Amino acid sequence: MQVKDEFGAGLGLSHTEATRRAQIIDATVDVIAELGFAKASFARIIEKAGLSSTRMVSYHFADKQELMTATLMALIDHHDRYVSEHTITDAGRATLVRSFLEVEIAYLAAHPRQVLALKEIAANARGADGSPMFDLVMHDLRVGRLARQLTQGQREGQFAEFDPEIMARTIRHALDGLAQQLVADPNLDLDRYAAELTALFDRATARP
Repeated sequence: MQVKDEFGAGLGLSHTEATRRAQIIDATVDVIAELGFAKASFARIIEKAGLSSTRMVSYHFADKQELMTATLMALIDHHDRYVSEHTITDAGRATLVRSFLEVEIAYLAAHPRQVLALKEIAANARGADGSPMFDLVMHDLRVGRLARQLTQGQREGQFAEFDPEIMARTIRHALDGLAQQLVADPNLDLDRYAAELTALFDRATARP
């Protein structure tokens, strides 16, 4: 899977420490994707990573909260790198929705375990006061970025009039539904599903 730990890149770690840290994060992604956030114990993570003791996890991460923060940041970086590498940057804003959906759907298909782990951490990680840890970060990743692009497209006259926040949320919910469908049916005709979604939101955002 090799989710790079760019979040820890500035910590002054040796090559060995950085490699071990990345190994633990990669194992954490696997465990969460397979068993869910609640069952992602240090014991299960070291077993998945092929390490000998939970002390090897606690050496690099003070507690589960710190490990989950590092894992989430690594997953976001993994997603953003994929999107950056696969998005056609010279496409006009009028093709934004189609391009966004195509790249996000391709990421879902290529990296379903990372998608599952990201959602599990975002939905379940809690701070000391019991409040969700990553609400603001996840809102920006899932909705905020697209809403800002849709708003700018409206200002440029590329899109119809609609509420950008609601449209961005609706698009994200459609992608979430596709992710769930992929888990239930790995043989899903992804090309057909993607074509239907892109056509649907093309019509929903297009100028009359």
